[in-house]
Amino acid sequence: MLFVSHNCAILAGMVFGQKLTTGFNPRPGREASGARHTTGNRNLRAGIQHCVEAMHKVGRMKIEHSVVTGMIAVALMCVNPGISASVLNAVRVPAQMVITTLPGQGGTRPKSLEAGELTVLQGNTPAPVVRLQRLTGDLADMQLFVLLDDSTRSSSLGIQMPELKTFLESLPATTQVAVGYMRNGTFGLAQAFTADHEIAASALRLPMASPGENGSPYFALSDLAKHWPSKEATDRRVVLMLTDGVDRYYGSEIIDDPYVDAAIHDALKDGLLVYSIYLRGAGLYGLGGRAVNFAQSRLMEVSQETGGYAYFQDFSDPVTISPFLNDFQDRIDNQYLVTIEDLNGKGVQPVKLRTVAPGLKIQGPTRIYAR
Repeated sequence: MLFVSHNCAILAGMVFGQKLTTGFNPRPGREASGARHTTGNRNLRAGIQHCVEAMHKVGRMKIEHSVVTGMIAVALMCVNPGISASVLNAVRVPAQMVITTLPGQGGTRPKSLEAGELTVLQGNTPAPVVRLQRLTGDLADMQLFVLLDDSTRSSSLGIQMPELKTFLESLPATTQVAVGYMRNGTFGLAQAFTADHEIAASALRLPMASPGENGSPYFALSDLAKHWPSKEATDRRVVLMLTDGVDRYYGSEIIDDPYVDAAIHDALKDGLLVYSIYLRGAGLYGLGGRAVNFAQSRLMEVSQETGGYAYFQDFSDPVTISPFLNDFQDRIDNQYLVTIEDLNGKGVQPVKLRTVAPGLKIQGPTRIYAR
């Protein structure tokens, strides 16, 4: 990391050095050769691209790539504003997403997935997969935020509390856990991220169980995405929501919910994988089959578009959440970080995944955020 950063610093020095050279002409009226100037710009762009690629190849790069490339691009713009557009194209930030491999026929999955076996499509156009990393070993680190709905019925969560605590305590040391509660459209932090899973589990409590206490789980999710309570870099940020999924700010008469769309956008922008477990809320609102169906559909939409998964058992509370938690852990244990080049457009972009690996299913986000 220090070696790569040192080389980039040298390159930046060269850039500003060229500014001093080209910015001073001791003989007015005599311009430098156009071919010579173009060659210099080309060499600078090639050097910058090499620097960016070298940083990508560092095994555990935990810095904001966009900051580094942005600094280099600004340096070049200071040298020659005329080449700013081409330079920005040369150093644009690759898009990344996390995918999950699922068992195929026979209940087995291949031990590994190679980059050549995965195709990412933006529309009907393949987007080159430049790197595929299994998130295990040195890359297994993860931040898991357990987000509980304070309007959930006490009985709904109460019987599941021992299983949830046992699950948190069983997580590997590479996982940091935080706990928070949805309240009034925001999230309240009950326990900051910690690798001490017993401390995290001890922060769990019964919900307030007041009807309408939360209002909208999607407001709370957006708030969490915008104010993620950690500045520490990690390859995975995961949210596990326990909620009824009912949006009391928008009702259940219209399928399309702008607050759901906003939550998806904010989650994708912050790189969150959102999983959810359906638990019934307090009060009478949202108990009808139509309301529950809308709520569960919205939870599914959020999970599918961010690369997570939504768990529920019909329209009622599950007898036990242990099978859900076991499946959740299995998915987390079989994930890859995918780096993609050359996405068209910026912001939220639709993508599709294809694989030629025999006996393998892949689940990933249906949208990705391109910077």
